[in-house]
Amino acid sequence: MEETTNKDQDGLLKSNNESEDTQRPNIITIMCALYIFGLLFTIIAPFSEAAWSIGFWYPPYLAFSAVISLICIYGFWEMKKWSIMLYLTFVAVNQIVMQTMALWMPTTIIIPCIILLVVLSQYRKMT
Repeated sequence: MEETTNKDQDGLLKSNNESEDTQRPNIITIMCALYIFGLLFTIIAPFSEAAWSIGFWYPPYLAFSAVISLICIYGFWEMKKWSIMLYLTFVAVNQIVMQTMALWMPTTIIIPCIILLVVLSQYRKMT
């Protein structure tokens, strides 16, 4: 069975089952782009001397964090509610790890809070 399509007001083809409510807001698009840019540093961090000097377990933890971040970004991009819960859990675990390592500072929570505020502001539009 072939799915029918129609043109929206911009003349772009759109599926009939595509909801206007699930369109990604510009703020989410910008946030995801910035998050990916910042994630580049997390991806290369496990290969740094500084990461290995913290402990043998820290580079794999950073790699795992990068994977979880990518999953969160995908969920934000697709406007999925589960991505907020995953990110909230991820932030909580990271804060506990930073506190345990005596590396926690108030500034380590600022960017995660901004990200949470942005995605929570769009919660009702998510599926």
